[in-house]
Amino acid sequence: MTDQKPYGPPPDAIPLSDAMKEYLPAEMWEEHARATEARKNAPKRPSYLSMSVREWEAANASYEAANRTRSARADLHRVWNGMLAAMKAKLEAGELTAFGQEDPPFGPWHAIPAPAWRQLRITNVRKGEASVGANIVHDIHILPPEAEEITRTGMPGCPTKGRDIIGYEFQRRAEAGEIADSLAAEARALQAWYRETYPRRDCPTTKTIENNLRDSWRAVRLRTA
Repeated sequence: MTDQKPYGPPPDAIPLSDAMKEYLPAEMWEEHARATEARKNAPKRPSYLSMSVREWEAANASYEAANRTRSARADLHRVWNGMLAAMKAKLEAGELTAFGQEDPPFGPWHAIPAPAWRQLRITNVRKGEASVGANIVHDIHILPPEAEEITRTGMPGCPTKGRDIIGYEFQRRAEAGEIADSLAAEARALQAWYRETYPRRDCPTTKTIENNLRDSWRAVRLRTA
């Protein structure tokens, strides 16, 4: 066990709902606002059982009103689905990186590899949930692009964000009892994870990862011996 427990996403990550507001085009949100207003102002479908004779004579007008309501609802659904597709495309392309939790509240946190979004479907933006089959990722947070831009490797001579993310994954693996039997093997595993999770970024060498994790590795081995 280690003192640092990865019970949450990286500090710079923001909730999925906030990320959609931040990183989807303003035009999409303007269209969504118009569709929401149209849906709110659409006439309510009347109850034919409560109609008077005069109201019944206006049934055709009522039918048209019901059609307008259905059309407004369908338009809002179309706009929202387009926004979900746009967000998913950014995640699949690796423009944004997502972190999510398994089995909350105590399950492990993981970075979600960009290729995984080919199968994942965003099911609840407010709760930050996505699923594929019966598998659900909870409390999804998104790492801002500006954080990713300075993340390239985070190793000596580079900004530190990438090193923090590799260290974060190492701590998660340590907590889950997944670390390899040797530092060299652990560095290879972390390098493979980094390449899969951040395919568009420069990847540090295994030797660099070893040098940066050597003290943490020793501390974990002492605690788990």
